[in-house]
Amino acid sequence: MIAAFGGTFDPVHFGHLRVAADTAHALRLPEVRLIPAQTPVHRGAPGASAAQRLAMLHLAVADWPGLTVDARELERDTPSYTVLTLESLRAEHPGTPILWLIGIDAFLGLPTWRDWTRLFDLAHFVVLNRPGTPMAQALDARRAAWALPRLTQRADDLRRAPAGRIHLHTVAPQPVSASAIRGRLAAGASDDELRQLLPPSVLAYIRSNRLYLA
Repeated sequence: MIAAFGGTFDPVHFGHLRVAADTAHALRLPEVRLIPAQTPVHRGAPGASAAQRLAMLHLAVADWPGLTVDARELERDTPSYTVLTLESLRAEHPGTPILWLIGIDAFLGLPTWRDWTRLFDLAHFVVLNRPGTPMAQALDARRAAWALPRLTQRADDLRRAPAGRIHLHTVAPQPVSASAIRGRLAAGASDDELRQLLPPSVLAYIRSNRLYLA
């Protein structure tokens, strides 16, 4: 089973790492690959370069067993369309279940993605849900009726087919965001303020490369 978690990771922080590790443990996944985006399609350009974001990811996962880094999107010259990433993963692992981890808000916007209906031919989707939000409410049956026939509450269903199902996994809220970290860095936050938000190795890299300054 292959599990992947895409994002800009600008910078990677404890919110990313805890969600990925929690999902790996809950679903008994051998690993979760963190896949940094080259050119994000649905948000602005990153503040750090692709090479810098990749370096920070490698530093971050060194202390998190079960989390790895997959740089395939950085090796393409195209925008970071998820369909292209899943096509490349599927070509490498023809009959293996592939899980794509995604936040609930991003998932509800799936119909705006390139070739979005094809995504279910390539992977399962593990939707990271908020605590206390029932499944039907989380997906909003009126706006996401396309998702309901694919829903499964049984994680084992993800192992029985290579693609096509949607599984909601509730994760603990993470009161941290990359944009807030960038804002604090630009405002001159001290290391003491930031140590609770991102790994020390990543913070040291940011400081030494003078990233995210005003």
